[in-house]
Formats: sequence, C-alpha cells, structure tokens
Amino acid sequence: MKGANDMRTDTIVKFQPVRLGEAKLTGGFWGNRVEDYMHVIKSMESSLMHPDNAARLINFGIAAGEIEGKFHDNDWSDGDCYKFIEGCANQYAVSKDPQILEILDKYIPWIEASQEPDGYINTQILLTDKERWMHPAHHELYNIGHLFTAACSLHEAAGDDRLLQVAVRCADYLCTVFMPLNAELGDFCFNPSQIMGLVDLYRLTGTQRYLELADIFVTMRGTKLGNGDQNQNRLALREEYKPVGHAVTASYLYAGAADVYAHTQDETLLTALERIWNDMITRRIYITGGVCPIYEGVSERGDRVQEAFGDEYNLPHRIAYNETCANIAAAMWAHRMLHVTNKAVYGDWMESILYNAGISGGSLDMTRYFYANPLAHRVHERIKPTFRQYAHAPNERFVTFGCWCCPPQLWRTLTGMPKWIYSTSEQGVAINLFAGCELNSQLANGAPVKLRMETHYPWDQEVKIYIDQAPSEGMKLSFRIPAWCTDATCKGRPIQSGIHEVTVQVGEEITIMLPMKAQLYQANPMVEQANGMVAVKRGPVVYCLEGCDISGEATLDELALPINSTFQEVPIAELPYHMVGLQTEMVIRPKGDALYHPLVQDQNKTVTVRLIPYFSWANREESDMSVWFPRA
Repeated sequence: MKGANDMRTDTIVKFQPVRLGEAKLTGGFWGNRVEDYMHVIKSMESSLMHPDNAARLINFGIAAGEIEGKFHDNDWSDGDCYKFIEGCANQYAVSKDPQILEILDKYIPWIEASQEPDGYINTQILLTDKERWMHPAHHELYNIGHLFTAACSLHEAAGDDRLLQVAVRCADYLCTVFMPLNAELGDFCFNPSQIMGLVDLYRLTGTQRYLELADIFVTMRGTKLGNGDQNQNRLALREEYKPVGHAVTASYLYAGAADVYAHTQDETLLTALERIWNDMITRRIYITGGVCPIYEGVSERGDRVQEAFGDEYNLPHRIAYNETCANIAAAMWAHRMLHVTNKAVYGDWMESILYNAGISGGSLDMTRYFYANPLAHRVHERIKPTFRQYAHAPNERFVTFGCWCCPPQLWRTLTGMPKWIYSTSEQGVAINLFAGCELNSQLANGAPVKLRMETHYPWDQEVKIYIDQAPSEGMKLSFRIPAWCTDATCKGRPIQSGIHEVTVQVGEEITIMLPMKAQLYQANPMVEQANGMVAVKRGPVVYCLEGCDISGEATLDELALPINSTFQEVPIAELPYHMVGLQTEMVIRPKGDALYHPLVQDQNKTVTVRLIPYFSWANREESDMSVWFPRA
C-alpha cells in the first residue's frame, strides 16, 4: 500500500507533498505553535465533548449505542471531529507520543460502530429523521471527505487501519450512488471536501475508481443549478472565470480539482483554475490573505450568498468576514497549484495567507479562537446582531461556539505544516516555505534524501540549508524567493524573486539571505475602502495597531501614518515567541465635534505607537485594532 501522499509515477505533475513523519519541525515560528500540543489536544477534546459546542464527538457514541441521547447541533459536526483526529494524527507522526493514541482510542471504536452495513456514515442523518441525500446543506459529503483524509493520515502516521477500513467501505458505497454521474444529485455537495479525500484514498490504495469519482464530483458542477453561485453551481467549473459563493466550499472545490488534475492532466481543469485564481488575487483578496468579505449578500450574477466571495474590489475592513476555514482553504488551493505548476505566485500567496489570515483565528496558545478575521475592530461600537452583516463581528475569542469548524481546521494545518514546507519530485526537493524543519525522505525515484533548514524566519533574514544525504550524482534543490524581497542573496550572490533551482551535493551548505524591512503598501485605487490609506508589512507578515499600543491619549481613529515613516524594530515582551514589533510615530488628527470642517494644515502633533503582527491581535485585553491607516 502506498503512502497517503504518493502520486502514481506516471501522473506526477511537478512536485508531490512529502509523507507524514518525513519532515519534522525543529522549533522556530511553526514549531513554537505546536510545542505544547497536548495542552491543545486536551483543550479541543474538552470542547468537542462540551454540551454547548456545535461539534461533538459524543454523537458517534450515541450512534454506536454506547451512550444515551439525541444528535446535537450542526450537520457538519462529524467532519469537524474528523479534522481534530487528522490534526492529532499529524502530530503523532512526528512526536510518537502515546498519549495522543490513547485519546483517539476513546473515539475510533464509536466511529467504527456508527457505520451502516452498506458503508454509509453520518450521525446527523442516522440519529435524526433526515433521509440520505435529501439536501446538499446536510453536509454528508463534507463529513465523509474529512473522514477519508483523517483515515489516510492516521494510517500513515501510526499504521492504524481502523478508520481506513471505515473510509474504504464508505468510498465504495459512494461509488454505487454517484457513478456514473448521477444527474439527480448534481447539486451535491455543499463543502466538497470529498474530492480531496477521494484523491487521498486513491493515492493510498491505488483504487482507480476513487480518482474517477473525484473527477465526477468536479464535473457535476453546473449540471444542476441548485442554489447557484452559493454552491458554485451556476456554471460548470471548466467554464468558470471567477471565484464565487461560499468561500470555503469554493476553495475546497478548486483545491480538489487541482488534486484531480495532478493525476488526469486534464488541461481544461488547469486553465479554469488559473483563470479563477488570477481573478481572486487581482480583485477579491485582502492584504492579509483573507478571501471572504461578506457574511450575507448577493453575487454579481444575482444569487443569494453567505460567507462568500464578494464583488470585485469590495473589501471592507470592519465587516470583513474572512472565515478562518476559508482563508486556510485558499492556502490549501494555493499549495496544490504550486505543486502542479511550480509557479511562484502560488507560493507567495500561500505564504501570505499562512502568516496572516490563516492563523489569526487562533490565540497564540491555540486554546481560544475567532471564526471571523476582520481588518479593523472597535471595542465600544457594538452592532446589533439584527444587522446581519455585522452579526459575526468578534468581541473576544471563544472556546466553544455555535459553529466549531475553524479550530480543528487550524489545528490540522499547524500540525500538518511539515507537509507544506517540503515537496519532492523525481529529480529533487522543493522548499516551499522557509522554516526550521528537517527532512528525511526519498525522491519519487526512490533515492533517499536528508536535509535541514535552520532559520528564525520570518523575524530574521538568514536561512541555512544543509544537505546531509543525496544521490551520488547530486540532486535538484528548488526554492522560492518571495516577491516582496527585492535584494535577496544565495551564497552571497544577488538573486531575483521567483522559483530557483540549483544542483546540490552531500555536505553542501547553502545560505539564503532575505533582507526584510518594514514597508508601506497601498491598495488598488478601485478598492474604495482602502483609498488614501496605507498598510504595513515586514517580510510576509502584515502588521496592525491595537489601541493598547498607543502611548498617548489619542484613539486609533484619530491617527494617520506619514508616508515617510521610519520604523524601529522592537520586542513585544508581553507576547510569546520573540516576535518583532514595529515602533513609529503617527500623526494625531483630533476628531472635534463638527461632522465636517474646512481643510486645515495638520498641526503635526504625533504620538508613539507600536505595531504588532496581525495574526497576534486579541491576545491581550480587548482593544481597538486596524490594519489600514489614513495616509498623512
């Protein structure tokens, strides 16, 4: 049986992800986030068993007949539990901590016993009066898709086949329902994680019909209108030209289609995906990598949408939804596009999302969460929930919540980060992200390779790469110089941004320098909400200002940032991980009482402020926050 991320050698496109356990974080930015993993696991387990939470492991116990009770909460509860299991499997792959398996052993038997004899499994159907395949919003395929991926991860990490057997039976059942293409079920499914999950199963088992079914689910789009753009059903995917509808379901669809393309090499799929991607990054994505501006609205083609991509250039700050799941899903799509195209733009945006809106939804200790990730927040302006566009506005991070999909999404991403960092091909290794991480793997041709990266990126500019094992003839090493870095060097020589490939030998040491300084950014003038404003980035990290970091009496709304600002790099002692803060002076523009007044020359009164990384906001007392500032 192949590894869960092994692509068939006759259909490899560019690069493939490494297997679980082959890459291991060695500290640094990403290693710090999962260092206290048992604390996070126990916190999440407690939430998943809490009666007030929207995702509950106990539903499996009820379905298994082990516990008395009724189904509780959201239709997508099962899928969120599977994401938690996947994250635990990812962590076990590198830590081999038996405590993790002890926790999973409490729940896997429940899942096994919940499965119907024909392979079907979904507690929100089995424990209620709902019928199978009654409505796409029941999230049956979303749950099943996350089962598939979790099962593959657990097998790869621990050699545990219990969930894999459940997954295979369920996949075989799906083949009987949806193959050949079932026109009556053409609008299934909402949140199509099953496409990626089926490809994971195909890579692990080699069962061809799983790949064929994944392709069918891609092709089904547009065959039945359903709820139109909300579910990406108004147009066939191969005809689509922009990202539409629910931002999680959209990126899951696009990521799944990229997985399918990796094996079918259907150029009509790749052409469509590149077209949709280009529209997103030029018209519909925030500087933080958030991709979901609206909570409720209407698509440009007239369909009602929720938690969705918005109109072009419509990127509001304070009512930005930017669901954590959606931001991470966009990074997942970018990661897959990087694999199949080897184009730097996908790596650049993947990195930008992961360092900003992809992780801002979790507290620094990963025990409290945000569902939404706005670019501005005001403490004393509570908006009535009856105004739906503001109903989601975060006030403080939650532990349990009425929709608990984001915490396990973040958890599986952080614990799976080694798979994002490295990829392999027939000829060599690709470094997709700079991080403290070691690799002990083999190339697609079976040749063993070992290498190490040592760096404090993104706080420090130096990246050292050590080649500890490689084929005798050497191997190709591919790495990406981010677009923001205009004066990088490799082995002391200037190097431009983009993808670079060098031949390396055993014992070789490569030093890459990525000088980073604070830089002001402006938006396309078509973005009305950011016109006349500036944001601050240092390297891949977007910065924000919280009210508690203003040294004087001024409020955040009174401040403007001079375009000739200089920034001093300072510590953020009250927050962990040795992050870099940026100290500067901002101009005070007193509010006054008048709504309008004649334009007068600024008095140039200033105040000292300290900016912090956007992902770290809301980890102290509740405070005002902004990413964009009026330009002075």
